Amino acid sequence: MKRFSKLSRLFMAEEPVYIEIKGKETVLAEGYCRIDTYSDSVIVLGSENTRFAVRGKGLMLKHLSFGKIAVEGEISGVEFI
Repeated sequence: MKRFSKLSRLFMAEEPVYIEIKGKETVLAEGYCRIDTYSDSVIVLGSENTRFAVRGKGLMLKHLSFGKIAVEGEISGVEFI
């Protein structure tokens, strides 16, 4: 049986992760999202079953709320890992 911290339970959602890419500047992710890696060149986001990396320059989290994350910067790629 998996155990989740109180914070992890707060961000859990029943729906799968939804990813939207807006041009080369913004990536929006909805669903149970956690931040596995954070730097100005790579941000790795994940759910229970999926992990993906946003790569680029000057990356930053612009929005973080219940199950929603927005990454902005000069995005060079998004990769499922």
